[in-house]
Amino acid sequence: MRRKSGRASLLRRIEELETRLTDGSGLVPHSPEWLEFWQRELDKFAAGQKYVRLTLEAARAICQATPDEDAGDVGGVGVQNNWAEQVP
Repeated sequence: MRRKSGRASLLRRIEELETRLTDGSGLVPHSPEWLEFWQRELDKFAAGQKYVRLTLEAARAICQATPDEDAGDVGGVGVQNNWAEQVP
């Protein structure tokens, strides 16, 4: 009997893990549908409605997809976003 290579075994295990990588949305992470789902859940939270608790990854994706309110500032960086530049 021929033994599978370590690489084939590793790839198979990764594929098995990827099939388990779903969150409260049940959607493929980082797909447009996934992002829309989490944006709707954030809207529900803001409206005081029942919602699915956001994952850290969903919160990061929403922040990256949402334009800054202070984008009109010089350099596109507002006071709340450049705090690190103010630290001596």
